[in-house]
Amino acid sequence: MGKVLVRIWIIGVLIFMMVSSALALPHLRGVRYWSAPDHTRVVLDVSGSGKAKVYKLLNPPRVVVDIKGLIGLPSGKKIVGDGVIREIRWAPKGTGVRVVLVLEKDLTYSFFYLKPFRSVGARYVLDVQKPKSVVAKERMERIQEAEKEKRERHFIVVVDPGHGGDDPGAVHNGLMEKRVVFSIAKKLVDLLNSTPGFRGYLTRKGDYYLPLRKRVEIAHEYKADLFISIHCNAAPSRRAKGVMVFALSSRGATDNVSRMLARIENTADLMEVSFSKKREINYILLDMAQDYSRLESEKFARLALRSLVRHTGLRRGGVRRARFIVLQNPGIPSVLVEVGFLTNPKEARLLRSASFRTRVAEALLDAVKDYFKGKRKAPPPKAIVASAKSHKGMAHSKKRGHRKRWLVHVVKKGDTLWELSRRYGVKVKTIITVNGLRKSVIYPGQRLVFPVGVTSL
Repeated sequence: MGKVLVRIWIIGVLIFMMVSSALALPHLRGVRYWSAPDHTRVVLDVSGSGKAKVYKLLNPPRVVVDIKGLIGLPSGKKIVGDGVIREIRWAPKGTGVRVVLVLEKDLTYSFFYLKPFRSVGARYVLDVQKPKSVVAKERMERIQEAEKEKRERHFIVVVDPGHGGDDPGAVHNGLMEKRVVFSIAKKLVDLLNSTPGFRGYLTRKGDYYLPLRKRVEIAHEYKADLFISIHCNAAPSRRAKGVMVFALSSRGATDNVSRMLARIENTADLMEVSFSKKREINYILLDMAQDYSRLESEKFARLALRSLVRHTGLRRGGVRRARFIVLQNPGIPSVLVEVGFLTNPKEARLLRSASFRTRVAEALLDAVKDYFKGKRKAPPPKAIVASAKSHKGMAHSKKRGHRKRWLVHVVKKGDTLWELSRRYGVKVKTIITVNGLRKSVIYPGQRLVFPVGVTSL
């Protein structure tokens, strides 16, 4: 009898150990995906990491992910059909799980594991890239659209809704930052596009993740005159409240709060920045352009803060400076706006309200109009030539058999108005007047028109 009891006890211990071991293994909690303009992202939500192996198969093209030491979900699949991924399938496999992505064609992909961050748990991420020809075509469309707007002498404002996709930003009581800021950003762009002289564009047009450097790149492709990144705040204390506007700092953050916020936002895509080290250094080393950006960014930040406080009644949190990646925009005045605290009960109720979000967008529109008031866009070269031909001075020169030539110069790093004045034989004052400049600051990528010399007909 005693031996039987011992055997039963041993079996019970073994069963307990097996159950405990299974419970200790990480689990696959869910499978999600987002379609972005240049890629489709598949996210495997897990409670911890396993041993992953990823490989590609052909006929039909598939990406297979095997993760050992991971307890899977029951077999299932999701139909995607976005032109990149046809469907996603998953099933238990041995001591782990297998996930299969059936692709529309043979495409490149990247795979990585992300540890828990803020309100987001651990996850495996698989990004399948669209064909380079498709991405290049979309990029060219943005550039051509910007050229058209520049010819029509519109001020271009690029509005960046923070976060997106599997990065919800701050989350409190079911309220997600990514949804709040997208709503405000879309309202602002709609208002800009209904205001004469302005055009607004979004960095992301839906609920998908966009790397921070890509947001900067889009602003440059649109040749933006102003860049506004919209976010919501969060804090351990429910008493924290107010609106803050950040401009780029050249020497670090102005205070510990700014430093902490910049660290949080900048690490959102820590493992996903695809820019080369050399390119990133080039962005930061464009000192001349950054000086212009910092000066103009602080001007707009003060206008935005004043307008937001006036329209919303939120507490004035001040204009601050920090080294946010999305503010490192050479030659483009850029700000990051924190429109309120999701962790503050009163401000959270406001941020849930569509009418309040509209007030925020209207406040930013007023700030944009105030910022550009008195600024003049340099007319396109053809318009300048047409104007010059109708000028009395031109008519007089024609009688003598002479005419002016007009040259377009794209500013490079190191160029100054004084150096360009000597190079083309044009007075600095004339350059400023012809190009509608308010001061003698120029920046790389800027197009300047020069009336150069007098030539015989």
